[in-house]
Amino acid sequence: MDIIQNLTNTTFKDKWLFEFFQYGTKHKKIPTNLEKVLLRKLDILDNAKDERDLISPPSNNFEKLEPKQKNYYSIRVNKQYRLVFHYENNQINDLFLDDHSYKI
Repeated sequence: MDIIQNLTNTTFKDKWLFEFFQYGTKHKKIPTNLEKVLLRKLDILDNAKDERDLISPPSNNFEKLEPKQKNYYSIRVNKQYRLVFHYENNQINDLFLDDHSYKI
């Protein structure tokens, strides 16, 4: 397995998500009851060494999205929300919070 780059070099699709991760800045698009678990999931992505770290814990529900050739993956934040990202060459990019519609 190859080493995943941490989120320092990641591009975030939305500035507000980057600011939430980097500075703890609250935003109206992040429900208050989601903040703690969202930060934990962003930390998991930030500290992942390889895909195995995203597969475990199983509650992440790490999955490759369709169409597979676009190299988009997601992990579950809660029942409704997912963190979706482009993963290629051990780099996570185009990271965004999605309400499970998977619009890429």
